[in-house]
Amino acid sequence: MAKKKVVMIGAGLAGLAGAALLARNGSEVTVVEQLDSPGGVAGRHTEAGFTFDTGPSWYLMNGVYERFFGLFGKKPADYYDLVKLEPSYRIFFGDGTTADVTTDPQATEALFERLEPEGGKKIRRFLKNSALKYRIAVDRFIYREYRSMLPFLNPALLFSGLRLDIFSKLDSFVGRYFKDPRSRQIVEFNTVFLGSSPYRTPALFSLMAHADITEGVSFPRGGVYELVKALHALCLEQGVRFKFKTPVEKIVIEKGRAAGVATSAGFIPADVVVAGTDYHHADTALVDDRYRNYSARYWKTRVIAPATFLILLGLDRPVPGLAHHNFYFASDWKRHFDSIFDRPSWPDDPSYYVGVVSKTAPAMAPAGGENLFILVPVAPGLPDTDAIRASFSRAIISHVSKVIGVPLEKHIAVKKIIAHRDFEETLHYYKGTGLGLSHTLFQTALFRPARRHRRVKNLYYTGHYTQPGIGMPMAVIGSELLAARVTREMGLGRGGG
Repeated sequence: MAKKKVVMIGAGLAGLAGAALLARNGSEVTVVEQLDSPGGVAGRHTEAGFTFDTGPSWYLMNGVYERFFGLFGKKPADYYDLVKLEPSYRIFFGDGTTADVTTDPQATEALFERLEPEGGKKIRRFLKNSALKYRIAVDRFIYREYRSMLPFLNPALLFSGLRLDIFSKLDSFVGRYFKDPRSRQIVEFNTVFLGSSPYRTPALFSLMAHADITEGVSFPRGGVYELVKALHALCLEQGVRFKFKTPVEKIVIEKGRAAGVATSAGFIPADVVVAGTDYHHADTALVDDRYRNYSARYWKTRVIAPATFLILLGLDRPVPGLAHHNFYFASDWKRHFDSIFDRPSWPDDPSYYVGVVSKTAPAMAPAGGENLFILVPVAPGLPDTDAIRASFSRAIISHVSKVIGVPLEKHIAVKKIIAHRDFEETLHYYKGTGLGLSHTLFQTALFRPARRHRRVKNLYYTGHYTQPGIGMPMAVIGSELLAARVTREMGLGRGGG
């Protein structure tokens, strides 16, 4: 029997992982990518001896990758060298104090004890609750796809769901444990990874504290792009074909079925089409209006995740005082979140992230140099002109210089800015955000956009818009959900993810 042909649009993390699984499951997979290399938002930029990741920079939830590569009889270590970071990250608070977060329980308790009375006892209780939620989420929820409320009527599942504090907001939940704003910032900041804020995110996501404080943060030596290279290599091992520098112009639908894709290089027929590109782009630009899955009003009323203002800096000197991962948390960080979600505007006192991969991988910068990746979460859809970029980047670099006590401007050898219009024009990301829909209560689980087209039954979607959601681990988990469903519904030959 001839293998069924699957066309995957996009060679981002979700597209690569999904393509590898679909090929393993018995289909003939072709990945069509407009860029000249894989990765999508998880790209790479090299200049003057500096090597920068241009997208995700945090490697969490190691078990997700162990499980995924295990489906092929492989391990992540077969493709890249994973380094455990200590400290996991360093925090610079708005009041001038600093803190290192590590996986050492005693050090963690001592840190919180310094921040507030009985802080050690409080963080111990909080992390115990976080670990419980993490186990429930992984064992019962994240690796399942929900299409209705019926599964939640199962008493055991309903009980587990209630223990996750789905109906509370994270900031209110955290307030039951901690009073000092610095304590709260440490356990709330990772909502940014979910494209949300602690004032909007369900308390369920306090489970992320277990992922970064208890399990810790790792780093693929050579950069996060090593994961992209690993997934690409895995695809090739499974027989996946790639067509780079080949933009998809249209998903061709005939008689209610996706017949294939029209590209800049011609038509590619398919039995199954998977859109691994931005969901909004696929829904509004790649199909005729009559085949749109969602209305213009639907997209207009979604809560969109933050966009990112990235500054890649190659310095001609080392920068002391910084760890691999660093955060600056403004004292009034609610004002920053308000500027993203409630009153969209360029923030005047933002919190931000500074990654210094050359601390762990010196080869990513020339000898005697340093590689800085500065990320500021900002509102999606903001105007992004050259003048705004120059002004905002100057303000951020000046602020970082003040916080760390190093005049960065005098030592810049390489500078590159990536913001809204780059994500919109190059990757077709809606409103310039690479995160998609924010994880609010009614944009989580079954409330996220559908994985399969409602009427075109052989057209599927994967990536950060679909279940389970935002982040590298979720993209990989989502690929398992995709492969299992496509294999089952399209009869590709092998069941399961």
